[in-house]
Amino acid sequence: MPALRILNTELQEKLDYLRTQLTKGNEAPSIGWEYAEYYLAEAGIYDVLLIEEKDFCNYKSFLIKTGRFTKNQVFQLSGSLRRLKQELIQNEYGELINEIEQCDTAQSKLKGNVRNFLIRQGIHHIREVDYGIRKLYESELKKTKSSSKTFEYLKALDRIKQFDIRKEMTTVSGRNRMQLKYEKQVIFLPYIPDQDLAAEFEYIHDKSELVWDFSRNASEKLKRQVFQVLCYALENIKDGKDRRVRYLLPLKWLYEFCIEKEIGDIECLEIAQIQGLETIVAGKVVNVKNSMQIVDNSRKILFMSGQEIHWHANVWYLERFNFAPERINPSNPVYRFTFYEVLNLKNRELLQEYMRYQVGIGNLTINNIRSQLSYIKRFLIYFDGMESICRVTDEQIGEYFTLIIDEGNKAETVNRQIFDVYKFFQYLNVKGYIKKQVFDPGYYSLKAHPYHHDRSVQEDKYMEILNKLKYFPEVQRLIFLNLWATGLRISEVCTLKGGAYYWDGEDAWLKVYQIKMKAEKMIPISLVLYRIMKIYIKKHQIKTTEFLFKAQDGGAYRTGTFLKGFRSNCKKYGVCLSGDKFKTHDYRHTMASGLYDNGVSIQTIRDYLGHNNEDMTKQYIDYMPKRIEQANTDYFRQPGNALAAGIIPKKRGEKTGK
Repeated sequence: MPALRILNTELQEKLDYLRTQLTKGNEAPSIGWEYAEYYLAEAGIYDVLLIEEKDFCNYKSFLIKTGRFTKNQVFQLSGSLRRLKQELIQNEYGELINEIEQCDTAQSKLKGNVRNFLIRQGIHHIREVDYGIRKLYESELKKTKSSSKTFEYLKALDRIKQFDIRKEMTTVSGRNRMQLKYEKQVIFLPYIPDQDLAAEFEYIHDKSELVWDFSRNASEKLKRQVFQVLCYALENIKDGKDRRVRYLLPLKWLYEFCIEKEIGDIECLEIAQIQGLETIVAGKVVNVKNSMQIVDNSRKILFMSGQEIHWHANVWYLERFNFAPERINPSNPVYRFTFYEVLNLKNRELLQEYMRYQVGIGNLTINNIRSQLSYIKRFLIYFDGMESICRVTDEQIGEYFTLIIDEGNKAETVNRQIFDVYKFFQYLNVKGYIKKQVFDPGYYSLKAHPYHHDRSVQEDKYMEILNKLKYFPEVQRLIFLNLWATGLRISEVCTLKGGAYYWDGEDAWLKVYQIKMKAEKMIPISLVLYRIMKIYIKKHQIKTTEFLFKAQDGGAYRTGTFLKGFRSNCKKYGVCLSGDKFKTHDYRHTMASGLYDNGVSIQTIRDYLGHNNEDMTKQYIDYMPKRIEQANTDYFRQPGNALAAGIIPKKRGEKTGK
């Protein structure tokens, strides 16, 4: 028998290990172990556990060719080697074999293939199986199996792994590990702890969708953000199709895009970057808008869940803040503030700092802050090319204000923009970003002249609506009735509470919270309206502190929802005189004008409407044409005031004196 060649120390160590296996086991061949050692070494096999079926067949052929053994001896020697392998497997991988056998959701043949593969990989427990092992198994299968068989064998591995996870979750320690945790490794969704959820991914053929690699060379912050959004989608989006279409697939595209473009923070995505992502998404799906929701959804999840407020974010989601009730309008809520429109990063940071002051320390309503933000953003966008807004000159500001004046804006609108920009510069001055105030707002402000709004709704128009109101949905009917019968603002009607209507024994009253004035007021209402609303409150069992008209989220009914729905139904039911021209505030003018026409004083109407001054009230009353006409009539009806009163008719034939 030729001597074995020892090539190096490493080879000798392998050979020693093989020799130990062949001579120490209970099933080790009593004779002929040298032949087994020689054959296996020549075949490059230094571990009995790695012997495959084809190797046993080849070993028999080898023994026969030596001419030293009978047929029975050949079977005995090959059988001993086979039993030795089984003994060694049982000793070292017994627990793995038991774990695989316990799985009753995979076929025995498929389980055997999985078992042999895992043993070859040195896996001692199913818990050691991860996506890397699965990928290696897939690669091995593709070399010898068809695509359908490969899928079948991989499914067997997945079911064995999932069975083991479910079993682990029944233990106390397993339940403690139920939550998915961030690690710098690959997460394969079918292998997550929540196996009820994992089962939903079984029928996704392209399993690459389910692979999330957090070991990639990318910003650690980005990876943690993507992991956080992924966990949110898995935990909160229950509809599998919706989760896949609006979250998982778009989030994977966003993740890949951010890695490629070296973006380290999703909350700081710029407009151009979002547009770049949109181009990529457009090449993958038809409904681009649906998939692109992932940008806003991701930013909101991250902003809402941070331990501290992310003031640096390009979008602030106002649900995060605990505003005082008097600062918000539940019927027209502001959902977010955006800053990414300002491309100059220095100016954007100053704007964010100023808005942080307004949101946190200021006492303006959120709607007013939004308006202010809009005006200042437009101002800063105009100067985007400047290094810093702190270097702007009075002349440059004058050019900007001239621009907005030339656009034909009303004096009040222009002055409001000037004042809001001025307050922004006041803040910069106080904070030390500029040494002195750059401009005098009085120099640019326009003279505002009071003007009258002729907006009262004519009787034939509102009667047409009233005649067809029975076809409208209940909430739309009642909101309109309150607008028409009280002259309240639409925001006030939409935020009425269940306890707003009451009877004092003689008259019906309505308690209203004026969002604009931040105060409550009482107004008298008709008995008919009182009874209608009491029936509605009783019918729906509305509590005194609940909103009378509710949105889908349980909050106040949205003014925009009412307008859109009411105008749509006007068109649907042929209300031609109002239709798209329907404006809720017109009924406030109508009420004011009606009261005035019936002799109610300006002061009383002012108190009823909740105005600060009478000049504002006069703008609501369409009284000028009527009062001028009536005053003319009354004057000339008085004796001596007729136009012909001073004319003495000349008698026939009478001469006129000099």
